[in-house]
Amino acid sequence: MTPFVMSLAGLTVRVAPLHDEVAAMCAPYRIDMDGAVPAIAPHVDVRVTQAMVDAERAMGDPGDWSDAYLETLAVFRAIGERIPALDRAILHGACIEADGAAYVFTAPSGTGKSTHIRLWRRHLGDRVHVVNGDKPIVHVPADGVPVAHATPWAGKERWQTPLAHAPLAGIAVVTRGTVNACVRMDASEALEVLLAQLYMPSDPLQALATLALADRLLATVPMYRLTCDISEDAVRASYTAMTGRPWPSPASDASAGAVR
Repeated sequence: MTPFVMSLAGLTVRVAPLHDEVAAMCAPYRIDMDGAVPAIAPHVDVRVTQAMVDAERAMGDPGDWSDAYLETLAVFRAIGERIPALDRAILHGACIEADGAAYVFTAPSGTGKSTHIRLWRRHLGDRVHVVNGDKPIVHVPADGVPVAHATPWAGKERWQTPLAHAPLAGIAVVTRGTVNACVRMDASEALEVLLAQLYMPSDPLQALATLALADRLLATVPMYRLTCDISEDAVRASYTAMTGRPWPSPASDASAGAVR
């Protein structure tokens, strides 16, 4: 297969795949679609091997997974293994942008993070846009504000806005409950939760870099524990706590709609 080059979280990533599926999935991020290949060396160069695909099959859930699908996971893993040294990490969570800032809702799969961002979109309308529905990349510079970026790995709903990014203003851990409350975590609790949701590379040096990124992230971005149901009150609780702004007037019927 022909290698391709894409832009991902401000990095140039070259992928030499075995199958077409990963190239098609990453098409909105590609910067070589006109046939022109950037002259500069890529920040990340992924050359997929059958051994990488086989490793995904061995470590994943049992199932009749195609090599082409498993290759998409292998590319994702290869990128996650290399980007901490470039001040970036993959965060498991649904990321939205509202009024120019990004907010990530994270939780174990099936807990309700996707449901909660649906509620933001329903009640706040076109003020809310999905950056990535499952695995954004967060750039945590040594100086400055962390930025959440879209990626092609967007969960089963495929919610993403290719190449979208916004300064990260808050991370909430979602748990189901009957009382809607969004409370800021203390530093020790936040670090433990954050590390469980960051992709942790197998390489010791890259793992150490990820730990440093987590420390820097928590120094600038607050984390919250969100207990919620599926009502407007749930959105009101997370919105007011995470943005620091009062609950706005309801979105008009014309601006409310399906998540995009």
